[in-house]
Amino acid sequence: MSFSASLIAMSNAILDAICEHPFVEGIARGDLPKQAAIRYVSQDKPYLETYLRVFARAAALAPSHEDVADFHGRMALLLDGETEAHENLLRYAGVTARDIEDRPKLPTLHHYESHLLAAAAHGDFAELVAAILPCHHVYVEIGARLEAIVQENPRHPFAAWIRFYAQPDMRDATHRLFAMVDREAAHFSPERARRVETAFLTSSFLEYRFFDMAYRGESWLPKEAMRDVSAP
Repeated sequence: MSFSASLIAMSNAILDAICEHPFVEGIARGDLPKQAAIRYVSQDKPYLETYLRVFARAAALAPSHEDVADFHGRMALLLDGETEAHENLLRYAGVTARDIEDRPKLPTLHHYESHLLAAAAHGDFAELVAAILPCHHVYVEIGARLEAIVQENPRHPFAAWIRFYAQPDMRDATHRLFAMVDREAAHFSPERARRVETAFLTSSFLEYRFFDMAYRGESWLPKEAMRDVSAP
């Protein structure tokens, strides 16, 4: 078994939990609560800004010209923004991108950004790629699982969102990241292998938390504490 195959095997239970989460099931049925869609985009936009900066660090650490070029291509895509997927959610919710500007970052976003930035600051190339990977892997797998829904119903309210992540280019881009980790794995010590596994699994768990945060909502303080703080 390749190192990347072992990462996938370790994270399959998390992926299944994500695909069974009410947020993803709401996408599949076409009845996602509108506030969940709004909350998701309000947090995903700043997340992708951080993701862009992490890609820049990966390009700086990349061991080959091909890897540098690969990450520069990914940066170009992020600079344009995942507008198709976001616009689908916002259109469904009946709001515009301007309507959700400057919303505060919720705890899960803060945690995920901190994890990625720590990997960029302190990790080596393989560890950073492992931290980056679950965002690709999870969405490609969701797209693959939901693609048949759009084929049966092209007018599905989330057809654009599903098609965006089901496109072959997205799967190819994910495979290239796994291949980078596998090339590095030939030189892993046991300790380094554990660090890479931890980076991958932490991001996988945070992908689950991101959908959960979008669906259920989050606050930095319990509601009771918030009332106490605001009391005269």
